[in-house]
Amino acid sequence: MTTATSSGRPVHVAVLGAGLQGVCIALELAGRGVSVDLVERDDLPLNRASLRNEGKIHLGFVYAKDASLATAEMMLDGALCFRPLLSRWTNGRFDRVARSRPFMYVVARDSLVSAERLAEHYEQVEQRHRERLAADPGLDYLGARPDRLWRPVERDVLPRVTSPDAAAAAFMTVEASIDLPATAALLRDVVATTPAIRFRPRRQVVGVQRTSAGFRVEGTEAGRAWSLQCDQVVNALWDGRLGVDATLGLRPQRAWSHRLKYRVLVELPPELRARSSMTIVLGAYGDVVVHPDGCGYVSWYPECLREWSDELVPPVTWDAPCRGVVPEAPARELARGALRATDRWFPGLAEARPVTVDAGTIFAFGDTDITDPASGLHRRDTIGVWSIDGYHSVNTGKLTTAPRFAVDAADAVFGCTGMARDAATGVYAR
Repeated sequence: MTTATSSGRPVHVAVLGAGLQGVCIALELAGRGVSVDLVERDDLPLNRASLRNEGKIHLGFVYAKDASLATAEMMLDGALCFRPLLSRWTNGRFDRVARSRPFMYVVARDSLVSAERLAEHYEQVEQRHRERLAADPGLDYLGARPDRLWRPVERDVLPRVTSPDAAAAAFMTVEASIDLPATAALLRDVVATTPAIRFRPRRQVVGVQRTSAGFRVEGTEAGRAWSLQCDQVVNALWDGRLGVDATLGLRPQRAWSHRLKYRVLVELPPELRARSSMTIVLGAYGDVVVHPDGCGYVSWYPECLREWSDELVPPVTWDAPCRGVVPEAPARELARGALRATDRWFPGLAEARPVTVDAGTIFAFGDTDITDPASGLHRRDTIGVWSIDGYHSVNTGKLTTAPRFAVDAADAVFGCTGMARDAATGVYAR
């Protein structure tokens, strides 16, 4: 099936950015018969922030500072359709991608939210989870429909899993991370074998202009000017999204920030490989992800957050670490500091062998750090797709919500074509 314009020509959409968000949008549009140019500055899709994070599929537990529950509900909705959508786009192959050990949430004694209030928040998330599963049998959390999402860790167990002088309490959850390299490899293959998607690598987008025929995407390729004409544009860039939006006169009405945060990938000692993954809450702490193959992810916020920018586009010096290029000496120093700091919470971690140090950019609304209880960084509810006359800008917010927003973005594209989907046949027509 090919989706056509009123003149009979196939609808042509440029999707900017081939991270998880852009790839999911391209696959959803291609499945609806749209001709897609997927534009990316790197050689490969999913090479930056979508690859260089903890891979956690959030149920909303970590956003307890948002008392409205709006952020938790948005994360929950994204998590429950994450696997079903990726499975559909990959013909079931995503279902075989490995998951990490489930997460234990360890509550710091100086947490911004008390253990009692966290338990109340988790129970509210639990209730909404039950409601969503009851309403839609097609939803699940990474292939499961668990009866319970969390439980308290008994106090006599706490000293065996973390430092009792630092931790006030702990909760065991079903949250998990996905294997990001395996996910990236799978989606790269699907993109390469989808005829309706033309992957355009090594193209740096600098702006978008409206034309009488739609839009012209402008940029550079190998130092030379490059452009692409299309009917509609979906801006799925991550750290460059605001700069491209601004070329059409579109700027956010709220303060924002870009943060450069490093991660350390390690080979875990054998005695740690059966441990639960860990998130320390709530404040400027960190995460440890334990994968079944003995690989681990570590990011200790005070050590690994290195730079902050409130510019439309982050500094060009961030580019190298976000592509995985970090000089050996600073990488070794950062890894040593992060492992030592996190060892207090995850005993034995200091003995792990660092394998990779790289970074990812975090974009969020908010101009004060997470140590501020009123910081906008504690919320991710004002995210998603924003559209105006065929131009669509997508603030992914978190990895968790990318598949859900891909469907929203495709719906927005079709809304601008004047076409609607017949629920019985799945065919789009005016």
